[in-house]
Amino acid sequence: MSNATTTEPNTIHPPIVESHDQPRVLCFGEALMHRINNPEADTENKANTTDRPGGAPASVACGVTRLGTPASFLGRIVADPVGQQLLALFERRQVSTPALQTDPQRPTRVARLKKVPGGDLCLDDFLGDLGQGFADSAVVPATLAESVKPLLGEARWLLVSTNTLVSGLSAMALDLLLKRATAQGLGIALDIDWCPVFWGLAPDAGPSAEVLRRFRPLGEKATLILASAEEAESFFGSADPATLHGALAKRPAVLVTDRKGTVRWCLGGRQGTLLPAEESAPSHPLGVREAFTAALLDGLCRRPELLDAPAPGGAGVAGPGPIEELLRFASACATLVGRTEGAIEPQPGRETVKAFLNA
Repeated sequence: MSNATTTEPNTIHPPIVESHDQPRVLCFGEALMHRINNPEADTENKANTTDRPGGAPASVACGVTRLGTPASFLGRIVADPVGQQLLALFERRQVSTPALQTDPQRPTRVARLKKVPGGDLCLDDFLGDLGQGFADSAVVPATLAESVKPLLGEARWLLVSTNTLVSGLSAMALDLLLKRATAQGLGIALDIDWCPVFWGLAPDAGPSAEVLRRFRPLGEKATLILASAEEAESFFGSADPATLHGALAKRPAVLVTDRKGTVRWCLGGRQGTLLPAEESAPSHPLGVREAFTAALLDGLCRRPELLDAPAPGGAGVAGPGPIEELLRFASACATLVGRTEGAIEPQPGRETVKAFLNA
């Protein structure tokens, strides 16, 4: 496979999404800046911190549009320097933002990440809180529910995560969004994305009983669930996709990833295992999971029949081959992002991914 990577520069990639296209994927949650601490940096010649835009919902929205499917980011930021960088990024990636709120006083989150042995990144804490919290936790529910109405007609998926359950306002906004989305027939994609620091817990803490209580109704509404093996065990009591599919009311599609990048999946009444595109762990893990999620949602927008269960005694609309093809594509996206630092900047376009798979 090719060792090529991709970068963000405006001059490399032509516009991907026509501005008049209605979004197919709506991503609700946080947009933030990652501040990565590099303890090995030579401070005389190189800064010991690097800022990279991210936030799982924002990263997925950008990844979806990079692959050619219109997407919209729903949330709240402030017009501080960090927020302005994120707004510029959304414009550059043609992520629509008609339901994006601007906070007059609370800052946009800056997530301080530190490198740990083995190359992983650990979320240490959030910077910039002036005592009133961060903009993404202060979404005005009624305003968001009203402004999202025009987007629901053409949308196919609403992406959410556990982070939006932290504050009362964002949890209320999530509840209203779920009601509107399900009434319009949208699929609910739930990326567990467990971040203990969001909840004021230690970086290595599991979900508390209160977290699980708040989470339970959301888990029951999901039609697609993405989780690490550890997250699946913590939130559902099992890391087996088929078990989760059968136990939950919506009979969701389920994808569970282990530490090596192997994906166990249950989609469209079928199940299987996908090995990572490369044996070695990603050099830069930030954004890898979001790249996979973005490619999966892009593919399901293009081929919604992949989630159709086979008829009794029949092969169904889509066999396992097309599902595995989509998952290999998503895994390749994740692999390419993992070669370059940053959650959003390295996201590849379709032709780059195809070239990687065909090399």
